[in-house]
Amino acid sequence: MKRLILSVLWLGVFVVTTGQTAPIDDARYKGVAWLITHQSGDGSWRGAPGLEVAETAAAIEALVNAGITQGDTFATGVAWLQNHQADSADALSRQIIALYKAGRDTSGLMTRLIALRNDTDRSWGAYDHYSGSFPDTSLAMDAIKTTVTPYADAGYGIGFIAGKQNSNGGWPYYKDPLSTLPSKIIPTAHNLLTLNRYKLVYNVTANLSNGIAWLKTQQIIPSGGFGEGTGTVLETALAYRALVAELGSADPAAVNAQSFLLAQQQVNGSWGTNDALLTTLTLAALPAAALPDTDKDGLPDGVETPALLGTNPNVADGHRLRKGNGQSVAGVTAPSLMLQAVLNQPYAMTLAPSEGTPPHTWMLTSGELPDGLSLDSNTGQISGIPTTLGPFNFIYLVTDTNTQESVTSQIEVLANSGSTQVPALPDGAMILMALLLILTMGHLERRRSLDLR
Repeated sequence: MKRLILSVLWLGVFVVTTGQTAPIDDARYKGVAWLITHQSGDGSWRGAPGLEVAETAAAIEALVNAGITQGDTFATGVAWLQNHQADSADALSRQIIALYKAGRDTSGLMTRLIALRNDTDRSWGAYDHYSGSFPDTSLAMDAIKTTVTPYADAGYGIGFIAGKQNSNGGWPYYKDPLSTLPSKIIPTAHNLLTLNRYKLVYNVTANLSNGIAWLKTQQIIPSGGFGEGTGTVLETALAYRALVAELGSADPAAVNAQSFLLAQQQVNGSWGTNDALLTTLTLAALPAAALPDTDKDGLPDGVETPALLGTNPNVADGHRLRKGNGQSVAGVTAPSLMLQAVLNQPYAMTLAPSEGTPPHTWMLTSGELPDGLSLDSNTGQISGIPTTLGPFNFIYLVTDTNTQESVTSQIEVLANSGSTQVPALPDGAMILMALLLILTMGHLERRRSLDLR
C-alpha cells in the first residue's frame, strides 16, 4: 500500500510538472524562433523608434536566459549592443546588464552610468543628473548588483527606493515632495526586483512584504494579468518577474500571471503582434533554461523543426538564416542610409552619387533589396513594388571616373495601414513614452519652483 501511495504521488508530481513545463518550453521555442527571424540585419531588434537599445538588450538577456550564447544571432546582437551608445539611464542600465550576462566587459559603461546620477541624493533620473525616479534608479542599482561593481553609495540608492514607497505598498514613477502620486505596476515591479537583490545587505523586509501585497491586489481575476482591461503583456511580464523573485514560481499569483502570458502569445511566437519590446521582455521573464543545441550552431534543437526554422539540428547550418550586409565586424554593420517603403505600393528612390566626377555607376556588393525592387546601375534608381515585409540590408558601391564609395544601407518594407492617421504605438512604447513625458514635466516643474525661490 505504501509503495502504491508513493507511486501515485510521483505520478501526480510528474503530471503537474509536465503540465507546467511543456507549455513554457513550447512558448519559449516559438518565441526564440521569432526572435531569430526578426533580428535586423545590423544585429539589433527594433520596434518603436527610440527603444532599440531596450529591445536589443532584452533580446540578448532572453537568449542568455535560454542558454543561447553562441551563433550568428547572439554574436551580431551583442556586437550591435556593444557599439551603440545609450543616452538614458534606463537604456544604459539595460545595456550593461545584458552585456554582462553575455560575458562582455562593462566596466567603462558602469563608470558612465554612475556619473549620470544626481548629486543631491545619489539616485538616477531619466537623463544625466535628472531628479531621481523609477525605474531609472532601480535599474541602475540592478546594473551595479548584477555586475558586482564596487559601489560605496549603494545605501543611498536603496534608501531612495525604500523611502519613496507609498503607504499602500506600491510605488509611483517618481514622488514629488508636494504630493503623493498613485502607485503603478511598472515602477513597483522594478523596485521589488531591486530590493530582492539587496535584501541580504539591507533591511528591506517590510518594503518587500508591503510591495508584494499591493502588487497582488492589482492582479485581474480570472485572467491572471496585470494592467488595464484584462491585463497587458508588459505589466504582467514585469509583475510576474517580481513575484517569482520574491515568492517563487509556485506561488498562485505567479502561476496565474504565467498562464496569462502564455495565453497572449501570438501564433507566430511573438507577443503583442510582432512587438519586439513585449516579445523580448516576456522571453527574458521566463524561467531560465539551458535549451539543447546538438550541433552547437546557436540554434536550440527545439527551434530547428520544420514548423519553426526548418534547419537541421544535427548540422551546424545556422548561417543559412544570416541577414544583412554580410559583415560581422562590430560597429560596422549599422546602416548609414535607412529608407522605408510600403508593401505592395510603387516605390522609387534615387541613390545619391558620390562627390566625384560623372558619370557614376551603382552596384550592389552585399545583401539584397526587398523582393520586387531592383537597382538601375546607370541612374542609381531603386524602383518597383515591394512584396515582402521586413528590413532588407545591403551595401552598394557608387563609382565615378576616379573614386569609389561603399554605403551600408537598409530599406524597411512596412505594412500598408490603409489610413493617413498616425499609427498607434505598441503598449510598451506608449507606457515608456508616457513615463518620459511625466518625468520631463516633473523635472521642469521642479526647476521652475527653484527658479522662483
